[in-house]
Amino acid sequence: MTAHYFIATLKPIPEYHTSENIFPFLNGEAYKERLPFTLPYVYELGGEDIEFIIFLDSIMEIGDVVELYIFEEGRHGYPLSNNFPEESRTINLLKKTYIDQFGEYQLDLKKWKEELSRRTIASKRSVTTFVKY
Repeated sequence: MTAHYFIATLKPIPEYHTSENIFPFLNGEAYKERLPFTLPYVYELGGEDIEFIIFLDSIMEIGDVVELYIFEEGRHGYPLSNNFPEESRTINLLKKTYIDQFGEYQLDLKKWKEELSRRTIASKRSVTTFVKY
């Protein structure tokens, strides 16, 4: 089994498209049709949750949206992931809130990155949407 972490963005990530790309992103276009994303630019990523949260917070501007999904492949490339929209999460990086199927949670305004990194932010069962508005 192979797990791929993908993000989709509304606009390209400029840092990814430079020759000095130091971010752990790969092009995710080969998987685009198999992913439940609604946004046009797809990237495969690596790294830890806290690094990813810091990166997102630094590149996202007011009004931006980023989707996150884990795609697991079994033998012969058959997908093991499912999309259950009722289990989706929305994380607002401006208001510092986390919303899941059980409710909305206000994150600590000073320690929100650490607190968010301890929560489930990626899933093979649903898309997590990051917003900044």
